[in-house]
Amino acid sequence: MSLEHTRPLSRVHVLGAGAIGLLVAAHLRQLGHPITLLLRSQTAVDQFVSKGSRVAVFNDWIRTHPTRKLLLQQEAQDPIEPWVSNDIQAELPQTNSVSNQSGDFARIRQLLITTKAHDTVQAYWSVKNRLDAQSTVVLLQNGMGTYEAIQREFYSPPGQHGQKDKEAAEPPSFVVGTNSHGCLRIPGEHFATHHTAMAELKFAVRASLHNPPSKLPQSTVDVLSALGSMQLQVSIVSWSELHHQMLLKLAANAVINPITALTDCRNGYLAPQLHESDMRCVSSGYYDSMKSLVSSACAEIASIYARAHPHLQNELTAHALEKYVAGVASATARNRSSMLQDVAAGMQTEIDWINGYLIRLGKQHGVPTPVNTLLYTLIKLKEAGRHHP
Repeated sequence: MSLEHTRPLSRVHVLGAGAIGLLVAAHLRQLGHPITLLLRSQTAVDQFVSKGSRVAVFNDWIRTHPTRKLLLQQEAQDPIEPWVSNDIQAELPQTNSVSNQSGDFARIRQLLITTKAHDTVQAYWSVKNRLDAQSTVVLLQNGMGTYEAIQREFYSPPGQHGQKDKEAAEPPSFVVGTNSHGCLRIPGEHFATHHTAMAELKFAVRASLHNPPSKLPQSTVDVLSALGSMQLQVSIVSWSELHHQMLLKLAANAVINPITALTDCRNGYLAPQLHESDMRCVSSGYYDSMKSLVSSACAEIASIYARAHPHLQNELTAHALEKYVAGVASATARNRSSMLQDVAAGMQTEIDWINGYLIRLGKQHGVPTPVNTLLYTLIKLKEAGRHHP
């Protein structure tokens, strides 16, 4: 799908200033797009301004790239110097500073949401009044089910679950993305992201659940053109292709995230070829049990997919899922999974949108989910433990 700019570069608002949100914001700003970060508090806005209204990106992936000797213009052991995107704005999602003379909040035409999955509905509520049918919302998050949650909460017909308004508002267009780049934020670093593994981004227009429009608004064409121009190996694909990719990624997240969080090990612990630094996670007998757990989890996920998406059952087999999980673990071997980072920081994880989503899907289609239920329960116990040190 080829998209070319024929209009002035339009402003993109980014809601969720985590590792991936900052990475995309910085790359879009490098292309010349006006960028506004929507931050949680005025303190965060003031801090961003005091730090120069810029985002720093550390290309740590260069160290493990096959052509690192050509890419690195310094000694391999020296710190990677960041590149910086300047002149980025920041504001609160709803604030008088962005309202017009009539008191209405300034419209957002292109919104990128990169919050944690469990924060999505609340985050969307904070900007809903600034969106309309000519807006486009891009969801780039872990797990699955956030799009459906937004539809239920804000755009269901009157009388149905979650709809609070007298009439269902007309929704914006939605684009859904999936990310396999490795990136993380380091505590103490302000508005900086470390790009640890170069991979790919894929985006697709999500067909509306209610009265799909016959023509996409201009904002959708603009945002897809902007995203497709980034130097992050981006593909604009059909929804069916992206959905297949999302199911693969969901399987990888459902295996890698909880196991690494429970064992306090990096992703490479699940890779076929262990790095020597991962050997501390290997204990005689227990490592073989972990590998057996991975196989069982992939078999269970394949059974769920076969019932829920029968047209993909020949592609999403247990063997295919296990191979994909191993590939992701190898490509991101030095990464600490987002769930491991959340558990270590005493924060809520995204388990409800990963293994929890699979459990709900299995229940819906009559497929038992003992392995996912076990992983889900253990992570929930970890979360509960943060309140009882």
